[in-house]
Amino acid sequence: MSSPTDETAGDLPVKDTGPRLLGGLKVPWNSKSRQLVSRVSREELEDRFLRLHEENIALKQHACKQEDKIKRMATKLIRLVNDKKRCERIGGGPKRQGRDVELEETIEQLQERVHELEKQNEGLRNKLISAKQQLQFQGHRHTPYNHVQSRVNTGRRKVNEISGFQESPRKGTKLQDAERAGTPQASITGVKQRLLQEAREEIKALESLVETQRDQILDLEHTAEVLKTQMRRKENEHEASLLQLREQQATDQRSNIRENVELIKLNKQLMEKSNALTVMEGKYIQLQEKQRHLKASHDALLANGDELNLQLKEHRLKCFSLEKQLQSKSFVEKKVGELQDKINDLEREKELLKENYDKLYNSAFSVTHEEQWKLKEQQLKLQIAQLETALKSDLADKNEILDRLKVERDQTEKLTQENKELQLRYLEHKQQLDELKNHMKFFSKESEIDMTEFSEALMLIKSRKEQKSGQLSFLEKVDGDINKDLEKSIRELQATHAETVQELEKTRNMLIMQHKINKDYQMEVEAVSQKLESFQQDYDLKIKQYVHLLDIRAARIRKLEAQLKDIAYGTKQYRFKPEIMPDDPVDEFNEAVHLERGENLFEIHISKLTLSSEAIQASGDQEPSTFCTYAFYDFELQTTPVVSGLHPVYNFTSQYLVHVNDFFLQYIQKNGVTLEVHQAYSTDYETVAACQLRFHEILEKNGRIFGAANLVGIKGDIPHYGTIEYWVRLRVPMDQAIRLYRERAKALGYITSNFKRPEQMHQIPKTAYLSLTSDDNLNELHITIKCCSNLKSGATKSHVQPNPYVVYKFFDFADHDTAIIPNSNDPQFDDHMCFPVPMNTNLDRYLKSESLSFYVFDDSDTQQNTYIGKVDVPLISLAHDRYISGIFELTDHKKHHTGTIEVVLKWKFTYLLPSSSAAPEDLTNVIKKEESEADKKLHRTSSVTTPVVAPIPKPRQRTIPADKKVSFVDVTPHQDSMSILDEGVQKASPEMKVTKKLQVKAPFVPDIPEPSEKIRIEIIALSLNDSRVAMDDTIQRLFVECRFYNFPAEETPVSLPKPKSGQWVYYNYSNVLYVDKETNQARRESLKTILQRPEMPNGSMRFTVVSDPPEDEQDLECEDIGISHVNLIEIFQKKKDIIEENIDVFDVQVDGEVIGKLRITVEALHALCSIYEEYRDELET
Repeated sequence: MSSPTDETAGDLPVKDTGPRLLGGLKVPWNSKSRQLVSRVSREELEDRFLRLHEENIALKQHACKQEDKIKRMATKLIRLVNDKKRCERIGGGPKRQGRDVELEETIEQLQERVHELEKQNEGLRNKLISAKQQLQFQGHRHTPYNHVQSRVNTGRRKVNEISGFQESPRKGTKLQDAERAGTPQASITGVKQRLLQEAREEIKALESLVETQRDQILDLEHTAEVLKTQMRRKENEHEASLLQLREQQATDQRSNIRENVELIKLNKQLMEKSNALTVMEGKYIQLQEKQRHLKASHDALLANGDELNLQLKEHRLKCFSLEKQLQSKSFVEKKVGELQDKINDLEREKELLKENYDKLYNSAFSVTHEEQWKLKEQQLKLQIAQLETALKSDLADKNEILDRLKVERDQTEKLTQENKELQLRYLEHKQQLDELKNHMKFFSKESEIDMTEFSEALMLIKSRKEQKSGQLSFLEKVDGDINKDLEKSIRELQATHAETVQELEKTRNMLIMQHKINKDYQMEVEAVSQKLESFQQDYDLKIKQYVHLLDIRAARIRKLEAQLKDIAYGTKQYRFKPEIMPDDPVDEFNEAVHLERGENLFEIHISKLTLSSEAIQASGDQEPSTFCTYAFYDFELQTTPVVSGLHPVYNFTSQYLVHVNDFFLQYIQKNGVTLEVHQAYSTDYETVAACQLRFHEILEKNGRIFGAANLVGIKGDIPHYGTIEYWVRLRVPMDQAIRLYRERAKALGYITSNFKRPEQMHQIPKTAYLSLTSDDNLNELHITIKCCSNLKSGATKSHVQPNPYVVYKFFDFADHDTAIIPNSNDPQFDDHMCFPVPMNTNLDRYLKSESLSFYVFDDSDTQQNTYIGKVDVPLISLAHDRYISGIFELTDHKKHHTGTIEVVLKWKFTYLLPSSSAAPEDLTNVIKKEESEADKKLHRTSSVTTPVVAPIPKPRQRTIPADKKVSFVDVTPHQDSMSILDEGVQKASPEMKVTKKLQVKAPFVPDIPEPSEKIRIEIIALSLNDSRVAMDDTIQRLFVECRFYNFPAEETPVSLPKPKSGQWVYYNYSNVLYVDKETNQARRESLKTILQRPEMPNGSMRFTVVSDPPEDEQDLECEDIGISHVNLIEIFQKKKDIIEENIDVFDVQVDGEVIGKLRITVEALHALCSIYEEYRDELET
């Protein structure tokens, strides 16, 4: 048996292919590493080198062992893969069981053990040979008698036998000459024989062991062949069963896939239906809420109708009772006739009294109440009919909406059904496509391994096995059979590969066709989806429109409800004690005066007259005789006694038996009595003064109402003739009747404002026409006053609701006033006025420098020069072609908050800046002419300047609430307020159409041109960010203070509530600092110093945000919370004014922290340039 060629492969030296540590390792060393190496001794370096070398050899041996194991595992893995592929290629069969694999492993282990034993045997043989050679060399020493043959046979070999035995001496052994050979000792021969005997026994034992191992190997090979045959048979059986199981599993998987696909379809349909159901439920809930709101409004309207029906029934009952009273009056007439027969013989004065009584009787009972109740009944019926029509229109709109909703639902259902069918088709095609893709993947997996690579791998494995075991020749037959099987399987695989290529071509063509079909379906689905989206958008748009209409209707309903609440609960009754002085006599009720139901006794008492010094001088008499006359309501003229003296005391009381109805109460509230003072000259008299007596306070207080009226001289232009003192009262208090009258007046005001005719609702806004204008560059400014909120009356009448109206004056047009809203703290004006104006330099100057003042007056207030509130709206935004819209705060003359007003100012066309067509020289000439004319006019007038004050409403006498006149007048500080008597009473018929045309009139006060050189500062708004100021609850109201150099400090007139983070509060405060040469030379000097010394610390404009303490803690001091600066030098250097820019507001306590923004306007460039041009030489030096 020949030994393998690679037996001693493990004992051969291995070439070190790794990097050498000293010479072969070329690593750049630095100086530090060299220094470290130089410190180590040579012996230690050699020791380390040898250790590393040994470790490297040990690691290489371990790596070789691991590579052998990996190769063995790779061969096992390749064998298993081949077996598995062969089984799959054949088509199934029994798999190898676990004991077959174990058998193969035991065979391999035994083979490895045989190799190891053979290696050990060979090593022992070599050791034995080397030991024999050593013994031979040591035993044959050269002696001088080696050539002499021994006579005794000692059993030792001779020299020639030893030389014959040692045919090939090993390398490195030193042969001594035959002459030096000597005889071994006896002890050495014994040892040699013993060693030889032990070696022979060991060799025999090893040979016997090898024989037994060979026998075992032959037995194991025989059993392996038997097992292989069994294994083949079982593999065939296993492959057959595996094919059956695969077929069964494929059928089960197909059924499961079909079921899963159907389940996915059903789940998808269920999700779509559930989504559609949730959408429909949401729409249904919204429609239910809308229906609930409509039902609630319908119920409210029905309840309102029922209440109105009940009121109508009550009014009819009252009518019947009044008719019965009229019938009872017939008996009174008979008694009056009898009394008239009895008093025919009385004096002329009694006859006059009787005539007055008859007139009073006729005036009291001539107007029946039936007409009044019929009018109210018609109004209520009209209101009910309007509400019913509105309700019917709402129901019709609701039915239309429901019908459209049904149609849209049907369309959406059809579209959803079509969409579902398309989706089902899409899923079917997708499923077919997935199946085809799976087939493609299966065939591509089968054809992944190339046959050439497979054969090369087998040849490599075979060559390696032949190198390892050259004696296992019995496996060559098996390998030949395997190669034959592999060739056969390769041919079969090539045939199946060709078939699969053909099938793949077919499937490719089918997939192309399917892709085209899917594209067509996708285009159809996209078209249908786009159509559905368009339908959905139209539907959503319609729904939004319907919702907007319903919101408008709900807003109208809320407005009507608020007005009804104001009518029902806004007018409250307050009781006041009559003002009784200690010296007043106690009135005794005259029992002779019999008052019927609804009657009362109205008394007017004229106390005394106080003449002024001007009146005394005009009369020319030290003891003038005077008397007064006045006519109340529809009664005759009353005359006081004639009294002489400078302070005549009349003490004249006139009593009037009146019927307290709406006409009388309206007369008391709206009108007054003209009282004339006459001077008597024996049998003649002359009217010298007159005044108006107002009685509206009697509707608010009980008892005597004391008053004093200023007399205006008729002759000699005496504005203050004197003062007349008087008092009035109703003998019997009638609080309930007055309260009902005020409620009815308020309701009528709301009715007239809410139920206008369509042509009145959409009427063209009132237009103020220009006169004497030749400029074609016109624009229209629309000013709308929408409403006021939370109006507060004066301190003396804080409990009474005002009768407000608004007055304003724009540019050079006349004053414009709105309608009067009776008894309301939240009036809705909706007053729209159009002003056509030429876009010239005068208008531009007016818009940039002035503000539009809105005054809110109380029509029931008789005090002159007082108003509820005022607000100044800056017009500079209009000069930049921007509209003004917002809610502004109203303040009274004491700068107290009295409510808010909402106004809108906007241009109809684009506002264009006026083109400066005049040359500069012409402009200077015009300015000089205007200045000279102004100087002349100023010399003509008094030297005292007349400041402009608030507009004073003139006292007026009218029958229609809308007829009123308000004028803006200029009064001197020393002049007192005066009343101007309206001579005529304006009466308007229902047929007459009133149109308001405001024409430009010549101003009363001469126009004084304002100085062009000025600094305009406007504080527009303030905003805070998230800082400590916004979080501090103690800071509630804020105002802004502006301070500049030595100019007086200015601050906003009102403090506004602290804004929330990110919001703005609007002050709209504007101030102008004039710096002209004529009157403000000192200010120009201050600005000159600022231009000379720009580094001055106080040369910038400082804005300070100040916290105003609350009203209940006015004893606290104001606190500075924020500060910001504007540098005028930067404005001058940049040649640009600051127009509505936001500047940072820095915290006073924390340096550098920004707490908000302040929106301001500073126009100072023109003034600074003028000062610079004037003092150019001084400033440049």
